[in-house]
Amino acid sequence: MPDFSVPEKNEFKGYTLGEGVRDGLPIGLGYLSVSFTFGILAVSKGLSWVQAGIISLTNITSAGQVAGLGIMTTAGGILAMIISQIVINLRYSLMGIALSQKADKTMTPLLRILLAYGITDEIFGVAASKKYEFGARYFFGLTILPVIGWVSGTVVGAIMGQVFPEFLTNALAIGIYGMFVSIVLPKAKHDKVILNGSLIACILSCLFFYIPVLSAHVSQGFAVIISAVAAALAAVLLRNKLAGKAGNAGAVIAGTVLIGLVIAVAPSYHAEMTGVTPEKAGGMLDYKVFIPLLIVMAVTTYLVRMIPFVLFRRKLEKPAVKAFFDYIPYTVLSAMTFPAILYATGSFITAAAGFAVSLLLGFFERSLLIVAIGTCLASLITSVVLMYI
Repeated sequence: MPDFSVPEKNEFKGYTLGEGVRDGLPIGLGYLSVSFTFGILAVSKGLSWVQAGIISLTNITSAGQVAGLGIMTTAGGILAMIISQIVINLRYSLMGIALSQKADKTMTPLLRILLAYGITDEIFGVAASKKYEFGARYFFGLTILPVIGWVSGTVVGAIMGQVFPEFLTNALAIGIYGMFVSIVLPKAKHDKVILNGSLIACILSCLFFYIPVLSAHVSQGFAVIISAVAAALAAVLLRNKLAGKAGNAGAVIAGTVLIGLVIAVAPSYHAEMTGVTPEKAGGMLDYKVFIPLLIVMAVTTYLVRMIPFVLFRRKLEKPAVKAFFDYIPYTVLSAMTFPAILYATGSFITAAAGFAVSLLLGFFERSLLIVAIGTCLASLITSVVLMYI
């Protein structure tokens, strides 16, 4: 017997390419402004605008790019680049697993391989929040404007960084660290385990940075990896205790140790990473160094995204494993930010002013863009004041 039933008018038929583009517009605008500071930072470290743009085009990850930039400009090796990108971008693996379960049948294995390139925090957040399963067309549309915004913002920032006077470039270079603060602090404010894990990561990063034996034999990339992983593991192992009253005591102790380190060492310390790097004198990082590290960086970041998106569809069930994935983004950002933020402008005083403002704005949970702008303005104003003192 033929079916004469009338289909429901509101029957869902899948998200369209246009809906994806529309949903990606605010992300693209945000990336345009956020990546501007990466372009500034890249130029301050000795890269050309072309090199900065290529990094953003092939990676699309703020924290991973900053870490990779540090490895490139401090003679880090391929192994350090691989491990750093795996650790820093571990969250993309978890996102890939989650998105894999939300994708519909149009997302074939080949399309998953291609579209995994666009998995970022914000794109994941939008796609994962959709009520129904999404398809390849929607996800492709969702990634178009964010990629354009990220790359174009980087290029514009890098070009302007080559034109701006040095004191202005230095002030703007601190912006991306301010954004990292604004990601970590609001979450740490409400979660004592993340707060303690982040403080531990900062302390360990300081030890690698300030102790001569460690700084001489452990590269910046490995220092971030060790600090972040150790802090995340400590948070996992102690999470039940830290979630209670012990969390407050732990935060006070860790915070006191960190403040003591800063007061005792930071103001008089002249890090090799500050100021003009040897590569900057020539206006461009040597391509013999840049190209191999770029390829390794891009491939590693892509595989971290792609493999789970293509192969895994089951959620992580073990609480300890899931907790590690939850904590690692915050410990990574903490280890990358501190104490590097104190030397991002080439002047401890101007950098400290920017850091203080980033803490204040981050505490009150302002947006990434507001925190970045406030951090840069504080450093710039302090720099101008110092010129006339």
